[in-house]
Amino acid sequence: MKKMFFLIMMAIMVIGCKDEEIIKESNETEKLAAISSKGREVGMLRFGSVRELEAFVAERVESKSDLLDEARAFSDKGIYNPLLMVYNLEAEEAKELGIEEKNIPTVASDDDMLLLMLNQDGEIGIEDKIFRIDEDFVYTYVEGGGDEIDTFLEKYNGGGIKMENGQTIEFSKGLTVYKHDNAIKDGRENLVARNQTGFDNFNNNHRMKSRQFHGYWVFYSSIGAKTLVEQRRRFLWWSWWKNIRANNSLQFELSYRVNSTFGFPPVFLNASGSSGCTNCNQHQRIYNWSVGFPAAPNVYVPLDGMTRHQATWNGITRTRTLFY
Repeated sequence: MKKMFFLIMMAIMVIGCKDEEIIKESNETEKLAAISSKGREVGMLRFGSVRELEAFVAERVESKSDLLDEARAFSDKGIYNPLLMVYNLEAEEAKELGIEEKNIPTVASDDDMLLLMLNQDGEIGIEDKIFRIDEDFVYTYVEGGGDEIDTFLEKYNGGGIKMENGQTIEFSKGLTVYKHDNAIKDGRENLVARNQTGFDNFNNNHRMKSRQFHGYWVFYSSIGAKTLVEQRRRFLWWSWWKNIRANNSLQFELSYRVNSTFGFPPVFLNASGSSGCTNCNQHQRIYNWSVGFPAAPNVYVPLDGMTRHQATWNGITRTRTLFY
């Protein structure tokens, strides 16, 4: 009986590498749609099934591709504007694309995979639902249900709705709201929480950013780390910094816990390794991830360990170690 329970639990929880069959389906996962969003036509990724979404993520995790380059390619082809690219725009680029600061959502994550999947409004389509992330909430709604978000926020901000972190409410038949606890806002410059970030300056306008991240976003969850070099921006919103190319590397060794959203007992895992890239926008490693509909099966919690980050830009090298 115990053996059967364990097998069922492990079959449900997606905690390992995805099989080759899923990865091979990835070429058919990039199903894109134009929908009416905030009164304008905006492209977005839309997946007909969780299996398609798994394939999309698995291929990119396995290949360790440069996600910012891919985000720019999606935009250049006129498919959709990934949030990852939007967060790295200059003022003139944003103007050419018709992107206004007031419409840019706040997604407190440094996971480039998540930011690649979301469009400029923080949206992704899975089966018959649309997920949108902005500020403290993950919204799930049917086509047209996004119009109710402003009504929800008006009631929430007015004190008519009380929500705790990690709580989900069904606001209406067309809109479900989840209040995540992935970040604590410390001004608009830094969005940090339960993660660690380090900065090491090359000069006043260039710095290495070392980052550990983990988060649960209803349809997607992950745990990982990244190394990148940023250049100070002159204009625009957000952190006023953007990624630039450099030689980036990452070494990691940690233990973490996998909590099941299905109520199964936690599983304890370890991750270790080292890798890097040359002349790249960033180097990111995702130790583990899961996707699901209506919800991802796993929540990842780091327990102990370290990440060692190194970047070389303009002949100068910076190194930092972060401890969990």
